[in-house]
Amino acid sequence: MKSATDISTHVGRRFSNNLRANFDMMRAIVVRVVLFVSIVAATAALSQSAQAGEVRVPLTIDYYALTEAIRHQLYTGPGGRAPVWNGISPCQYIYTTDPMFGHAGGALKFETAAALALGVSVGDRCVGPVQWNGIIETETSPYLMPGLQLKFHVQDLNLLNLQHQKTLIVGKGFDLIKGNLIPLFESFSYDLKPAVQQLSALAEAASTPEVAERVRTAMATIRSEPGVTANEDGVRITLDITVPDVEPAAQGTPAPLTAEEIAAFEKLLDQWDAFLAFAVKQMGGAVGDPQFRAAIMKILLDSRYRLVDALANPAANQGGGDPVRVLFLDEWNQLHDAIKAAAQRGALGGRGLELMSFVSAGDALFALDQAAPALGMRISADDLRRLAHILAPTASGDPLKYNFDEDPTLKHLFGVPEPPSMPGPLEESDIPPSSPPAAAATLPAAGSSPAAALPAPPATIVPSPVPPMPPAAPSPIPEGASSWLELPLRWLSPVDACAEEPGLIATLERAALKLKRVVVSTGNVDSYRADMQTLLQLSAERELQTDPINGRYAATFETLVKSAAWQESCWRQFVVVNGRIRWLESSTGDVGLMQVNKRVWRGFYSVPRLEWDVLYNAGAGAEILMRMLSYAIDQGHGGAAPAPDFAARSAYAAYNAGPRALHRWTRREPLELKAIDDSFWAKYQSLKRGDSIDILSCAETWGHAPGH
Repeated sequence: MKSATDISTHVGRRFSNNLRANFDMMRAIVVRVVLFVSIVAATAALSQSAQAGEVRVPLTIDYYALTEAIRHQLYTGPGGRAPVWNGISPCQYIYTTDPMFGHAGGALKFETAAALALGVSVGDRCVGPVQWNGIIETETSPYLMPGLQLKFHVQDLNLLNLQHQKTLIVGKGFDLIKGNLIPLFESFSYDLKPAVQQLSALAEAASTPEVAERVRTAMATIRSEPGVTANEDGVRITLDITVPDVEPAAQGTPAPLTAEEIAAFEKLLDQWDAFLAFAVKQMGGAVGDPQFRAAIMKILLDSRYRLVDALANPAANQGGGDPVRVLFLDEWNQLHDAIKAAAQRGALGGRGLELMSFVSAGDALFALDQAAPALGMRISADDLRRLAHILAPTASGDPLKYNFDEDPTLKHLFGVPEPPSMPGPLEESDIPPSSPPAAAATLPAAGSSPAAALPAPPATIVPSPVPPMPPAAPSPIPEGASSWLELPLRWLSPVDACAEEPGLIATLERAALKLKRVVVSTGNVDSYRADMQTLLQLSAERELQTDPINGRYAATFETLVKSAAWQESCWRQFVVVNGRIRWLESSTGDVGLMQVNKRVWRGFYSVPRLEWDVLYNAGAGAEILMRMLSYAIDQGHGGAAPAPDFAARSAYAAYNAGPRALHRWTRREPLELKAIDDSFWAKYQSLKRGDSIDILSCAETWGHAPGH
């Protein structure tokens, strides 16, 4: 006889038994989430309406939550079995495994794998005419009992084989299944009351003193309507809440942000980024599914690009939409969708319950925060720490710690290799002064053009000869890990990729040495342009060896690297600031030749090397551009592989503003974004024609031209 294990894959996903003890928390949180989403809208109305009224709150109980609930209540036997019936001997039994709620044909379905035996004991053997393994399918109708108890009534029952085809059982087998399974199934209930009680306590605790009483009053009126329906995504019930009288809040013109408020705004964004990076590392390490890893990496990058935009204009939250809240809610919703999609694919494995608990708790927290304009609540650092503890209760250290150090875990999980670097130490403190004697080093003001504003430095600064050294060892890539942005895996490290042409790295190093701490000027512009052309060309060639793409796009990539460097920095790594050599940096933290943003790529690259090592900066930018180009190619356009120039334009848009900006130039854009994309396109076409870049003229407008 086949065991239940043989048929488990036909019915649903398996979860580790040791996680079931956590289910009560998860169930309460899942229900609380949906209540929060809807009740928050009601509580927000408390300060917007001066009259009491009834608020109808639709509540959906996800089929995933129902499946885990019935598993927890009934499937408690060895191997996750639910004992349905036992006869007079060990040869007579019915048990079920692997329950699953779902929706099909307009009805609520419940399926479970089953095994039946009707035999006779003869010594140590079972002899009998009836043995059956298959699937039991029921069509059920949900209903509510007093006390917010969700129950289910069986309307029809079918027996299926492992191919989901109807089958028959000889003798009394069908009657035994029907007579015992239906009462067992109908004993299952989903209790909504604890979740409502926990919701009330949490909402009250999170409320400011002036609104706590009205929230408490509203929550005390929660009651359910009798009707229950089964939809595609879950079982829908409706709750009614009575909203008390509240005077509308006065609306005034907000005062300009103070320096302290701007600092607090930046700190909150940093804490969010630290939290999201912590969550991404925990989830990426727990789930090896490439599609899931690609999704959460994309969320991290998009969030960071948006953080940079928010930091560039902290006063934007004065006129209506709070960028912090908008960012948090939007990115969290994407994270929720990624986890839920992975759960539905069965990709979360034994961590499914924990991850669903984490995202559901976050849903509740962020939904509650949506009511903040009315209730005066904000997401706090302690809230984020509580979420981090739900996700990783045994993790040490502060999940909100923010720094710019390289993070081996991030690099390891998402396959970001180490770019080639200049041999020898960085010597970043050894900055030769120009004449007259150097003043204190300061960064250029936002939008300034330091190279044009100061006297030209010496034509070149020749470093002491340094013997070539091998490039840094690549970050290890875990088996089964994914490159990010839903790309095919590309695992070769710089050393591996260049094994067939060992001279490429050495040639790159020699080209970079000619540009070490060199600032372009009227006296060296021709040689500088030639040296930088060589560095960018070789960096593109190295990346094509490391991360090969369809040969149709190879020349496109080489032009893309050079034109992106032109657009971003005017082919400059270094400038003169107050008489001293410094790396080029924009007001938003974009660094060096390729303007790799420190915040977006925090943890993936060494910031000191991005600043002082032109070879490393060129390599990092080429790596990022390759991934964005591959993303553009893989995404296609209209279902077909895009033309090379089309792919280049899309890749640069994503390089400039994150994966969500892919193909933005094909849509109606705001004027400032259109100017950036048009400026890049003009440079790309110019280089494709073989034109020479006018570095000095470009430098004069840097900081004022689109994209700088």
